Amino acid sequence: MKTIQVVITTILAAFLFTACGTATVDSIHPVVRTANLGNEKTIVILPFADYTPADSPVGYWRRNMLIMEALQDEILRFGYAPAVSEDVISYLSQKKIINQNTVPELSSANTVLQAELAKDWSDIMKSEIAKVLHANLQKQNLETSHDPDAQYKSIALDHNAIQEIGMAFNADYVVRGRIIVFKNGREDSFNPLQTGVLPFFFNTGSRALFGIAESENYEMIDKMAIGGILGAAVSMNDWPVDSDTTTSLGGGHPRFGGGLITETSYSDWNTAIWGVAGAGLAHLAHKGGRVDNAVVQLRMIVQNTRNGEIVWTNRAEVKTMTQSAFNKKDGDVLMARAIQQVCERLFDNFVASDADRRVVRMYDDGTFYVTPAGGLKAHSNPLDPIHIESPAAVSKDRKTFKPLSETRDPVKTAVER
Repeated sequence: MKTIQVVITTILAAFLFTACGTATVDSIHPVVRTANLGNEKTIVILPFADYTPADSPVGYWRRNMLIMEALQDEILRFGYAPAVSEDVISYLSQKKIINQNTVPELSSANTVLQAELAKDWSDIMKSEIAKVLHANLQKQNLETSHDPDAQYKSIALDHNAIQEIGMAFNADYVVRGRIIVFKNGREDSFNPLQTGVLPFFFNTGSRALFGIAESENYEMIDKMAIGGILGAAVSMNDWPVDSDTTTSLGGGHPRFGGGLITETSYSDWNTAIWGVAGAGLAHLAHKGGRVDNAVVQLRMIVQNTRNGEIVWTNRAEVKTMTQSAFNKKDGDVLMARAIQQVCERLFDNFVASDADRRVVRMYDDGTFYVTPAGGLKAHSNPLDPIHIESPAAVSKDRKTFKPLSETRDPVKTAVER
């Protein structure tokens, strides 16, 4: 007995000592230069034009900051040199190309309201908080608009402006672009690992029987109908209430001094209880099982500072979502990963175009993403046919890594013959 007590005490002590430590997770690693294709060419990143639904100037600058940081990482990775963002913003503000005064400083009251808006309040409560915060920001913007220093003229970034930016920072390229899609959301998934068992079951049944519902409430009603019918179908006659109860008040027929023998059946009640329980499970499953996602779509443009001409432009969209129901990700984490990946896709394509080299990016899970050599550049030989594959085929090819010899066209052109 003493030996068991010593073992239990030792296990508890070890558990307590290990619980006193700290766990460190590196969410962002310092960038390591993997290639010197840029030859230290300087690139100036301008704030992207934002065409997403406006929430506030603070949100606009927050989105741009995340994009510019992700692009700076990719610029350093390939051997280019990024200009300092603060210096670029200061230069653009002095030239009155942008107006930093449009970003209001949040007061303490607005800061508290934003913090409360991020908490798990009901939709009605969040709506009221958002109304108050919006009114405060409108009042603050109205006060700022009366400031004569805040009145900036719109200046177009023509070729001359691009050349001046290049001379100011001794830069070779200017990167600008547009934010087309930038949103967090949720979507239905038919993967039980992402949603859980019950949401997967009711989602599949609802779509198979009723299809896509007209609204969220109708879809919930469809699932509850399925749950109620299934619950009633599998109900047990004698559970949870004993369906057969016999009560005897005496022996013999009542005319001869006997009592009554009564038999009560609760099978209908049990069926109703099982049906209500099934509908309740369907309601709970409808409230869960949603997969959080983040979607980012960017158009990126690179201009040469010597003449202001566009040397490269392309567009990409990335959606990130949680892989498992046991691994819930915050919306900001999903958005940061989507921004990082869409910037990787675009800059890989630019490097492949600029250096005429194939770019192979490997991820932690062992998958590859291959950007063909040449990137956006058209084929130089007019005698060769141009094959344009479907987007699905291109996406499939980019996830498989083939030797360079297999990717070259073995057919010789007429000039080579």
